[in-house]
Amino acid sequence: MFLAAPAALQSGEYPDESVREALLCSQTLLFNDHFAQADSVLSDQITVNPHDPSAYLFRAGALFAEMTDREENLHEPLFKQLLNTVDTLTLSVLDTCDSSTAAWMYLFRGHARAYRALWESKFGSSVRAMKLGLSTIDEYQAGLRRDSTVLDVYAGIGSYHYWKSARAGLLRWLFIFKNEKAKGIAELRLAADSSLLHRDIARSALIWVYLDHKDYGSAVALAEDFVRKYPEGKTFHWPMAQARFKQGQYAEAAVVFERLRSFFDTAPGNYFNLVECDYHLARCYSWMEDHDRLRETLTRFKTYSDLVPRSTQQRQSARLNYLRKMVAR
Repeated sequence: MFLAAPAALQSGEYPDESVREALLCSQTLLFNDHFAQADSVLSDQITVNPHDPSAYLFRAGALFAEMTDREENLHEPLFKQLLNTVDTLTLSVLDTCDSSTAAWMYLFRGHARAYRALWESKFGSSVRAMKLGLSTIDEYQAGLRRDSTVLDVYAGIGSYHYWKSARAGLLRWLFIFKNEKAKGIAELRLAADSSLLHRDIARSALIWVYLDHKDYGSAVALAEDFVRKYPEGKTFHWPMAQARFKQGQYAEAAVVFERLRSFFDTAPGNYFNLVECDYHLARCYSWMEDHDRLRETLTRFKTYSDLVPRSTQQRQSARLNYLRKMVAR
């Protein structure tokens, strides 16, 4: 059983400087792909402040980032345990805290649901992912009602409004959902400019929003900023490469996909990312009519094509079929 939350979580001092420093340090490590170090920082923070839900949430987020990076469900039990702890601790704090701290607790509760939705969309059920994703807004709105000056909440609300609208499809045509993409973008920009802990989180979310919105120039510019700021990470190379590809800038896209491929060449994991890179490289070199580079890409693909696990073959079936047809030509 958890003891009562300490005074720091009840007195309007939340989050204090030590909490902010630890969480922002973990973000920097995470964006540079230092997953083990980020986990260590957050584990230490949990030891120091076991009643504070923030480090449990950020640790779950770091584990999900690593699972996404590897395209493998590596940490499911711990990931879910941490999110359950966030639910328990936030409820405990909400019993006694002031309005400002309550806004943070509701933000964390919304994020916990969002992480569950993201996990389901990648490794579980798309139906459960949709239900969980739609439920996040209740927590975020409760946070704003308690204290509208906690602008970090807009990182969650902005993502909700944009992606709910982007994925609504027929439901928008039936007027069940409103198109709130512009509202979501504005809210994410507010969080990127003025939030306490979510500035880079909101800016990184905007990269994928711009990519979905077909604003490829903005996506590339923002991704390049992040690559300069976090040079050891590969997260921001993906949207940069995809934006260049969609712009028809195949030479530029190929440079980034080759850079990405170099990360996975020695540690391919389940081969999902290697297939993703080689598919796009084959497409780029075909359109560029660079037959030597295309031949080299297909030769590299043949060295591992029989090693791809069945689960990855199912998820990457279209790309694998394209590469195999190119090899057979």
